[in-house]
Amino acid sequence: MKKFTSLFLILVGIMVILATSKPLYLMYKEKQIQSYLNTTFTLTQQDISENVLDINNNTIEVINTPKDDLIRLEIMLNGEKLPGSVEVSPAKDGNYTRGVWVNVLTIHKNEESSNKNDLVAIVQTIKDQASWNIYYIDNQQKMTANHVTNENRSNDPLDTYLIKNSGAPMIGYYSDINYASGNPLATVIPIAIAITGGILLLIGLLIFPRRKKKSC
Repeated sequence: MKKFTSLFLILVGIMVILATSKPLYLMYKEKQIQSYLNTTFTLTQQDISENVLDINNNTIEVINTPKDDLIRLEIMLNGEKLPGSVEVSPAKDGNYTRGVWVNVLTIHKNEESSNKNDLVAIVQTIKDQASWNIYYIDNQQKMTANHVTNENRSNDPLDTYLIKNSGAPMIGYYSDINYASGNPLATVIPIAIAITGGILLLIGLLIFPRRKKKSC
């Protein structure tokens, strides 16, 4: 009976540890990515309350045109219209929600002492806040564009970092496991379960009957 109990506890402990290993790994990975980004970059949100912004040798303009009960938003960069537009509901002040539908940020590498090489990023949120256009512009007006969706996450965590700072803080880099619940215990529970599995495994090993050495 003692041997059966021991084997049962060992088996259950191993199963519990295995069941929690993936979510714990994903939680760890998300925290590591966030720590790397916080250490490597400084993001600064820019004021676009006037809909026109001159920054880092670039001119950004947001054209907001009323259309029935919506507002049509288009973005001009250095006199050229960027692809895509979005029609959004007005905010309480009758205007569009800045910092969400259109957000402009500067990206500074913390290892650099000056801001001359900072990138300007424009994050354009598309329908239902489930996809985003991200434009990176340097001080030579060279632009790189990325399109990211909830279903197809970017391989570059910086894209997601910008999205998280543009009205979607609950999105994860590769998994939403750390952000899927507003309950702070949501990240504690898998750890507690894994510890319980470890305790069961340890108890099972401790009570496992061992053969007594025969006396000569």
